[in-house]
Formats: sequence, structure tokens, C-alpha cells
Amino acid sequence: MNINFSRFDTLTTLLAGTTAALTIVISQPAIAKTPQEVASIAGPLTVQINSSLGDGSGVIIAKNGKTYTVLTVNHVVEKADVKYNVRTSIGKNYQATAVTRLQVAATDADLAVVKFESPEEYPVATIADSDQAVIGTQIFVYGYPATGGLFGAEREPELSPGLVTSRPRNRPEGYTLRYQAVTWSGMSGGPVFDSEGRVIGLHGQGEFGFAQTSSGEVAPIKTGFNAAVPINTFIAKLVAAGMNKSELKVDNTPPAIGPVSLDNPQDAKSYYFRGLSRLDRGDAWEAIADFNKALAFKPNNTPELHFNIGNARTLIAVIPDPTRGSTAIQAYTRAIDANPGFADAYYNRALAYLAEDKSKAIADFQKAAELYKQGGRTTAYQDALNRLKTLQ
Repeated sequence: MNINFSRFDTLTTLLAGTTAALTIVISQPAIAKTPQEVASIAGPLTVQINSSLGDGSGVIIAKNGKTYTVLTVNHVVEKADVKYNVRTSIGKNYQATAVTRLQVAATDADLAVVKFESPEEYPVATIADSDQAVIGTQIFVYGYPATGGLFGAEREPELSPGLVTSRPRNRPEGYTLRYQAVTWSGMSGGPVFDSEGRVIGLHGQGEFGFAQTSSGEVAPIKTGFNAAVPINTFIAKLVAAGMNKSELKVDNTPPAIGPVSLDNPQDAKSYYFRGLSRLDRGDAWEAIADFNKALAFKPNNTPELHFNIGNARTLIAVIPDPTRGSTAIQAYTRAIDANPGFADAYYNRALAYLAEDKSKAIADFQKAAELYKQGGRTTAYQDALNRLKTLQ
């Protein structure tokens, strides 16, 4: 069964404008960087995009004199009658001088560009060929999450590592770069980097997927999968953005580190990742088989393994087969036992309980809501509260 993803971030935006910098094509071999090095590159490039409607992120992609161009997702800046402010990594705030929304129709990619004026010197992101981000490729999502009770200008930057789990040809709003990584509200529009610190996409979708549960309900289960609009999709829309490729800093050298091989897994990490990739494609039984093989190695990341077994079981929505491992409730329970703060596991277990024990479902939704509130996950928190209202 396919997982159909929905946005979870409050807003997303793309800062628009024209620039006139020279294209820099780097020909020397790429050198893979540590996560710390990627974070040091990402920090000065990534900005907050704030408004009265909510919080988002973006990345500086071009400069012409004192005019900077920021790329983000459209749902961060989709309202034309709202003023948007850009806050840079050094704490400077600028009102957006122009917003170009590239998502004209619902079927268009969720992209936008915003301009701002500043006398300060800010670096410009290097862009890479997003087609090279195949399944198993290391990525890093960077942005300003609204967590820990911090919103707007108070937000602090976050780097979240992950791996590409699928590259579908078509997805609503252009979200064809998919990965499993931890992200939060407020990171929409933030850049997705490859292992060399080059931008390959714009993050903007995630949080949950719709699946039919064993009770017959179509429910938004929490999955951990996320998606970005590939940078190549933006390159194809440069004319609409009022730009040309010569204004961008481009490096299409292949990454120094290749993707994780899924052909012949030999350890827990490889089996786990192949299971994620299969689960992302909707191949739930095959994913469960890989997760169980990963568990046989007794790895340290058992909360995530059990959580994803629960997700796979929920997606199957059939009579449990004890020969293929735990039920969804058993798997989520094991994930919670291994990590008592696993909010999504409580939420998904509550959904699984709906068909057999309403009181246990209520208790789990209450715990999930408590943990979501503590973590600043406002959308998930409200979602859990809405569930409780329908049950109480």
C-alpha cells in the first residue's frame, strides 16, 4: 500500500529576484565532508522566513550587488497580502522586496523565490545535480525548526542527517526527493545538502502518511519519511523565476561517497535501510523481513526498528501473521519500551488501539500530545488534541 504524504510545516516560501553573479563550475574531485563541516557551510547560507502566518526557512542562491535571492518553498510565502521578513544567520532582519511564486497551479512544484537588500556580505550556496541523489545517498536537511517553545526569530538552526529512500518520477507538488530524517515545523523551505555541502533540494513535506488501519479507518500515521523538491526542478523554472543559470554557483561533480548498497546487506544498518526503502515504496511485507533481519544483529537503534515494523504492519491492515514478527501494537510497544519519549510511537499505537480498546487509545493520544507539546511540534500536538476531542 502506498503512503501518501502531506505537508506538516506551517509555511514554505521561495525568495525571488534576479541576480547577475558568474556561474562557477568546479571540476576537481568532490571531497566528502563531516556533518560538522556541512553544518558550517549550511549556517551562513540558510535564513529564516517569518511572517504573521508562521515560520519557514530558505537558502541564499544568488547575489547581485546588495540584492540577494533566496530559494524556498511556495507554501511558506503563498499569501500575496502578507509581509515576509528574512532573518539571516547573524541575526539581521530584512523585509522581502520581491516574492516570485513559481507554484501557479496546484500541480506545479512547491517553489518560490524571494529577494532582500543588504549591505552585509553573505555567501551563496553551491548547487549540485540532484539526479545524482539516488536511493541510499547521504543527505542533510538544514533549517530553523519551531521546537522547544521557540518561534519566529527565536528559532535556532538544526542539521538533520538522513538517507534518500526513494526517487519517484511523479509526486504532488514536485516532491520527488524522499528521505528519512528528523524534521520539524519551521524547516520547510530549508536546503537539503549532499555529502559535499551542496544544495540538491528544498525540504517541505513530511510528518505523516495516510494508511488504512485494521479498524478500516484511513488514518494519518506518523512515519518519519520526508520529501524535498529537487534542485533540478528549480533549474528548469529559472525563466519563470526571472533568472538564468549563469547567476548560480554550480558544481555537478559526482559525490565522493557513493550510495549505500542495497543489493547484498551484510549488517543491521544495511538491512534497516533497505527496509526503509521498501517501506517507502509500500512493500510492507518485504520491509518487515528486512527489519527482522536487522534486529537479529541486536543493533542499538531498536526503537526506530520496532517503530517502522509497526508502521509496516499498520499499512498492511490485515489479520496478523505471527510467523512474520510482531503486530503493530506489539511493535510500537517495544519502540516505546526502548524510548519512553517516542511521541510518534504513542500516536501510532493509539490508532492501532482504536479498533479494540478506546481507553488505551485515549491514554496514548494524551501521552503523544504531551510529548508533542514538550517538543514544540505544534501541528502534531493539535492533531493529537483533535483526536482526543472525537473520542472523549
